[in-house]
Amino acid sequence: MIRQALAVLAIPGAAAAQQIDSVYTTYDWDTDCRTLEDNLPADEAAMSLRMVCPGPDGFYLMLAEGDARISIAYATTQRFGPWESFTPFNTVHDTVEWRRQRLNEKMQAFATIHRWDVGPSHYDREILVISTVATATGAESCMVGVIDTTTTPDANELARAVADRFAPGFVCGNAQPRAFGYVGIETPLPRRVPPHHDRAKGDHP
Repeated sequence: MIRQALAVLAIPGAAAAQQIDSVYTTYDWDTDCRTLEDNLPADEAAMSLRMVCPGPDGFYLMLAEGDARISIAYATTQRFGPWESFTPFNTVHDTVEWRRQRLNEKMQAFATIHRWDVGPSHYDREILVISTVATATGAESCMVGVIDTTTTPDANELARAVADRFAPGFVCGNAQPRAFGYVGIETPLPRRVPPHHDRAKGDHP
């Protein structure tokens, strides 16, 4: 059963004027999500599993798994985005934090914060992944930033600040995700497989 919880947080400055809050969704992946058929497109043949899960306010979470690695998109439609994951083996926790802001008198999700386990089982690291939520037609969902909770204090608070500051206006495929908090040589960074190889690449805004 999907469990949802709402948290209204005190946010200083401009963010407070926008009225930002969080909605938490906890999934049972086996019962809450719909597994898609195996007839995948040629460019997605390496994915051994694809599932669609309902999110809050009519949003969706799309999860793809291949070679013991996960790729996730969050959107208003059931559209999978480009593959984006970490090189080491990885998996995700069952709770997603959806950051929402008021637009046109309605609270709308613009970012998610999701905890991943990245690395071999004897030395995995818990990573908070901040991603955009695709709300426009043809838009993509992608990672904005990552936080290594192993060595970063107050990682959840930092993740919310990163989501609120960088997710709005982040251009997937152009801006690059970056690590926040404590960053060491062992901090894993994601890799994205773009759908169009001729798309220009740029730096994080």
